[in-house]
This record gives sequence, C-alpha cells and structure tokens, in this order.
Amino acid sequence: MIYEVRFQTIDPERRGDYFRILKQGIQDMKLAGCRSGQILCSEDDPSSVLVLLEWESKEHHIRWRGTPPHTRFRAAVEGGGWQTKPSRGGYYLAETI
Repeated sequence: MIYEVRFQTIDPERRGDYFRILKQGIQDMKLAGCRSGQILCSEDDPSSVLVLLEWESKEHHIRWRGTPPHTRFRAAVEGGGWQTKPSRGGYYLAETI
C-alpha cells in the first residue's frame, strides 16, 4: 500500500465546489485501485488543503493516469480555477508508530 499526498492551495471561497469534484473523482479512482481518500482542511489557513489517497500500489496509480476517467478528472480540476498554486507532493509509505 502507498499513499499519494498532494499539498494544495485553494481559493477558500470555492473550496466546497472543489471538494465536490474530488469526491466525484474518487469513485473512478476506487475502480482503479484507490482504496480510500481524505481531504484535510487547515483550521488555521482556509486556503491550505491536503489530499491523501490510499492506493493498492504505486503501479495502480500510474496505470490509472491517462485513462479516460483520469483525463476527465484532470480537466475538471485544472479547468475549474480552484487551485491558486500548483499542487506539490508525492508518494509516501506509512509506518505505524
């Protein structure tokens, strides 16, 4: 299992609309091997959002890229103008503490 972590800066006025797009997109991701997802909102900074997606493997995520559902999802996210800065992040392995 691997986690895809995306740090995002969102227009706080449009955060609710952005979340709806993410929630719709996760349904297609689950068919491709995404087990679950969370949207974490900063209590201190309403523009700061962290998206955490749990994938069966990095390969599952890579295979999902470029598929028609992925292309539709990216077009919706990028075309909406919600993000005020590019996303940053990557893949993380979890260690129980």
